[in-house]
Amino acid sequence: MSELANPAATLIHIIQSAAQAESGLEQMQQIVDNICDTLQMDVCSLYLRQRDDSFLLLASRGLKQLHPVMIPPGQGLVGQVLNNKQPLLITEPQQHPAFFHVSDSDEEQFHSFAGMPLIYRGVVKGVLVVQRLNTELPDAAQQALLSTLAIHLALIINSGQFSLPSVALEQKNVVHQGISGAQGLAIGKARLAQQARLADVSRKEQQDSDTEEMRWQLLKQRTMSELEQEKHTIREQMGEGLAAVIDAYQLMLLDPGFETMLTQEIRQGAELSWALRKTIEFFSEQFRALPDPYLQARAEDVCHLGEKLYQVLQGESLQHPDSDNQEPLVLVGEHISVSDIANLAAQELAAIVCFEGAALSHIAVFANALGIPAIMGVGRLALNNGDLLVVDGDNGEVVTSVGKNLLREYRRLIRERQQTDARLVAESKQPCVSLDGQAVALLANSGLQADAEPGLRYGAEGIGLFRTEVPFMVRASLPSEQEQADIYAAVLRQYQGKPVYMRTLDIGSDKPLPYLPAVQEENPALGLRGVRYTLDNPALLTIQLRAMLRAADGNDQLRLLLPMIGSSGQLDECLQLLDDALQALRQEGLTVVRPQVGIMVEVPSAIALLPKWRDKIDFISVGTNDLSQYLLAIDRNNSLVSRWYDALHPAVLLELQRIVSIAAAAELPVSVCGELAADPQAVVLLLGMGIRQLSMSAAKIPAIKYLIRHLTVAQCQQLFEQACELDDATAIRALLQAFIDQQMAVGQ
Repeated sequence: MSELANPAATLIHIIQSAAQAESGLEQMQQIVDNICDTLQMDVCSLYLRQRDDSFLLLASRGLKQLHPVMIPPGQGLVGQVLNNKQPLLITEPQQHPAFFHVSDSDEEQFHSFAGMPLIYRGVVKGVLVVQRLNTELPDAAQQALLSTLAIHLALIINSGQFSLPSVALEQKNVVHQGISGAQGLAIGKARLAQQARLADVSRKEQQDSDTEEMRWQLLKQRTMSELEQEKHTIREQMGEGLAAVIDAYQLMLLDPGFETMLTQEIRQGAELSWALRKTIEFFSEQFRALPDPYLQARAEDVCHLGEKLYQVLQGESLQHPDSDNQEPLVLVGEHISVSDIANLAAQELAAIVCFEGAALSHIAVFANALGIPAIMGVGRLALNNGDLLVVDGDNGEVVTSVGKNLLREYRRLIRERQQTDARLVAESKQPCVSLDGQAVALLANSGLQADAEPGLRYGAEGIGLFRTEVPFMVRASLPSEQEQADIYAAVLRQYQGKPVYMRTLDIGSDKPLPYLPAVQEENPALGLRGVRYTLDNPALLTIQLRAMLRAADGNDQLRLLLPMIGSSGQLDECLQLLDDALQALRQEGLTVVRPQVGIMVEVPSAIALLPKWRDKIDFISVGTNDLSQYLLAIDRNNSLVSRWYDALHPAVLLELQRIVSIAAAAELPVSVCGELAADPQAVVLLLGMGIRQLSMSAAKIPAIKYLIRHLTVAQCQQLFEQACELDDATAIRALLQAFIDQQMAVGQ
């Protein structure tokens, strides 16, 4: 028996030596080799769990592998480890009822078996197996080491940092998991967005700063001109709202802070391309450091601008593909830019796949607006132009090496989806009224001018939440009052005659402005954010209030939303600043009216105070995302605990019911603008408890409207009563899904 004199040192040796491998697959092989050598095992094998619960032998030492080894779902000793989520240590494994014989492997000669599950956040990702020719099982120290290694291997496998072996790549229907940026299904041929990358620029020096600055000014002019051309193309093909994305790039390009940093790099001796890279990296990193996913996604906008500048510098921009192409295309690349989309005919583009990126990027916004699926952060794929791809935006998956059977199935699903979507879009123009005559207002959430266009197309009755942070984040300095007023006025014009709920700045330590002093806090989510931040910086809030009032231009379309209100003192200070802004603008001769004012109910302390605020506010809007995580004490963006987060937790539902009851008694209109508003299961309960206004991403409006038009509020009330009798979110969701399935079957 092998003695482990220093288990910690052994563990470090195995992991560190494997880390030197050139590929993830070699790393796995190195680990199984080291385990065999260190623990004196005759066999060490690593099995990777597949989507159908089968297991692929990823790496092994000691087993014969004359062909790819695949353990069928539910079979074999590794299947036992999966089912039990526990180590399995037995002698004479071939006598076990679950034993699965792999032909030509000679494994019947091994008389001991120890299988360790590779578990990542409750999910078995694979199984690590060691075997010996004799019946000796690993001792306690060896078992502890194997268990620790299993945790490390689960982390590596989940990270997706390795590729499957060639035998797996030769299989059909290879699935690559990413993040859904836009839902939908598509089949098309890959079109690779391959251009010179700013990130590949190496350090270059120059001796003539004046000449280099002149090059910069010429580059800026050429880039602005091309952006104008692209904006025209997008406006013609996709609408005014999406063309506004180009405005964000132009604003960044003209921003004094951007100009100052770039010219400073040049004056310090950097050649233009290197100065570009340094400047773009600085501003993009500012966004990536923010914990808020919506604002993190703005880093991609900075990167897209950098790539555009570099392509113009290299003379590679505005390269149009063949216009004769009639086949659906999937645009694929590390960073897909708006320019890449503008240079493709809209009718050609079937889907977008980004190796990097987030669900809230501008590219995802474009995909949603165009009604095509988008997958972000899928990792680098080995593709050639013309490779056939299936893009499943519903599940965030890209399928390569597509087999005929799967292709046939996806084509059937796409036909059915097209029929369903046509029905949903046709109904989206109809009034949102339940079968028993209850009207429900559906509004759109937005944070960009580009977000607004799809909402109008899908019949949104206004904007229920306009996030005003973005104009502050796409620049290196605070936007002026006039710049803010122009942005807000454009959104109000797009929704002329409809209410627009504008939330004042929700910034702070959890999503700071990169050009303001950072505040270090141990728990930013409970710290200086929302109105807590703006009331500490009242000039910031005053300028924004003035800009909103000026943008409203004397009409009553504007609704003012105050985030993170948790006390009467905070509310009173905000209202006083509003009154002061109104008075000052009137003294300046402007026609302004006091907008309706409401609060975001997201801090639990606000709930009990609602009756005391009935004469101070005109409405309330429930931010279920923050409210749920505060009630459950779970950060939903923390992957370590997010599996415990469910906004249909019984405690959350009871608090929502309490809010609705208090609001009704105080005669305060109440709406929901968090993710629950777009969750079909949750919508049934929200209607059942009395909510009659919902705000969601524009793409979700048709489906939610269709659902509401095919149920009765009386049914929802009955289901809400049944749900209140349950004490588990999973059971509540099962109850609701069964009802929805039944209603949709009747509706069809």
